[in-house]
Amino acid sequence: MSVGGDGRWVETLAECFDAVLFDVGGTLVEPAAPATPLSELVPQLRPGVVEALRALEGSVQLGVVTNTAVMDAEQVRGHLRSVGIADLFDTVVATAPLGVHKPDPAPVRVALERIGVAPERALYIGDSVDDERAAAAAGVTFGFVGPDLVWTLERLTRQGFTPQAGWCPPPRREPDPGCAAACQDRFDRLAKPPGSLGALEETLCRLAGIRREPLPAVDPAVCAVFVADHGVAESDVVTPWPWTISRQVAGLLASGRGLGSTLARAAGVTLEVIDVGIATGATPPGVRNERVRPGAGDIRSGLTMEHHEVEAALAVGARTAERLVAGGARTLCVGEVGIGNTTGAAALLAWLSGEDPMALTGRGAGIPDDALARKREVVAAAVAAVPDDTGPLEVLSRLGGLEVAAMAGFVAGAASIGVPVVLDGVVTLAAAALAERLVPGVRDAMVASHRSPEPAAAVGLELLGLRPLFELGIRTGEGGGAMLAVPLLRATREALAGTATLDEL
Repeated sequence: MSVGGDGRWVETLAECFDAVLFDVGGTLVEPAAPATPLSELVPQLRPGVVEALRALEGSVQLGVVTNTAVMDAEQVRGHLRSVGIADLFDTVVATAPLGVHKPDPAPVRVALERIGVAPERALYIGDSVDDERAAAAAGVTFGFVGPDLVWTLERLTRQGFTPQAGWCPPPRREPDPGCAAACQDRFDRLAKPPGSLGALEETLCRLAGIRREPLPAVDPAVCAVFVADHGVAESDVVTPWPWTISRQVAGLLASGRGLGSTLARAAGVTLEVIDVGIATGATPPGVRNERVRPGAGDIRSGLTMEHHEVEAALAVGARTAERLVAGGARTLCVGEVGIGNTTGAAALLAWLSGEDPMALTGRGAGIPDDALARKREVVAAAVAAVPDDTGPLEVLSRLGGLEVAAMAGFVAGAASIGVPVVLDGVVTLAAAALAERLVPGVRDAMVASHRSPEPAAAVGLELLGLRPLFELGIRTGEGGGAMLAVPLLRATREALAGTATLDEL
């Protein structure tokens, strides 16, 4: 039986584990709406579940550990039986009868005791941080579920289950050209002039290939905004704005009062703010604390981050993508906050492209002429100090920022799962171009929202081969442009689904 790839993942997984445990809602079946009465629950299997379970049957023991306040194990089995998978599980543990719920590790331990498997020989697949914490506390290996369970397990086996020393580039999931072609065929048959939706039509067909769906899902959409400070901005060398603003903006975003917050609400996008390198004070309330270090070093020093810090920030980004997709996101947007980060972005894109650093360095948040002149000199000197044959990780450590590394990891992580990432402005383009150097081919999962007025943005788009959806002079950062692209994608999908075809006239 073909279960994706060459099927060897089953053998590899069975060599590492004696049991695989699964959460239910969001992992095996689509999550029910909150407060749905038990009598009205109608399980709907998620993609790849039957194929994955059938492939694993007989190779490892299978179990379920699910948080529930209203069902016991037999009732859970009943719901799984209604979709034909109950008999595949050697044990089912429902938390309600135990009186404890995940992230308490007790339910996972009970499941392992029942099937007689040691924690180090078990893998747990779930969709939430509570699942991850329960697995960690129980001593069990954990993996976030993706949009397709077969690929989730195959991807995990390709990555390996032994902790790596440093960042390990994730395996890239190839887009499905058949789904992209089916999407284009549907567009061509609509009652409209051929190609009349322009870049929107082209982009939705790319999404179809990435998502492996002829009618690709756009919602739920989630934007991750990574926040970090830059040493070059500590003084007024390249900008009059103090780097302490980054922390203030992050707090505004998390409180719902930032520009990115209001754009997210208007666009129907969930916003998450991640502190990966704020330099001053504690992580603001509502901001996720993933701080690698308090701010990157000054680009003029020749070392903005140590190599292990670059890899740690890359891992934060990749893990964020995995977590958001496991939580239900089907389109990811990415943005940043960081005073001074357009300096690093111009340097990175100049080095990657070989173009004149002076010409690629722009005004960022709107600096005056004297600051622009100093900024251009700083960028040119920093780029000149990095040899042409330098590897991408070394380039990040000399020219990049913590949020740039995190966004590169985020893009690579999303591509490995098969979920598109909508890019924002010039800083996200620099991160995306680095991601493409780190994991060639990940640009297939990227969507360019807009063309930033920063001169380096055009170079970034060219390096990635991306056509932006609009050009409105936007330079807000905070993921603003990326989130504004989501309603366009949503409308294009609705046009594809709801417009009559020529043969229906």
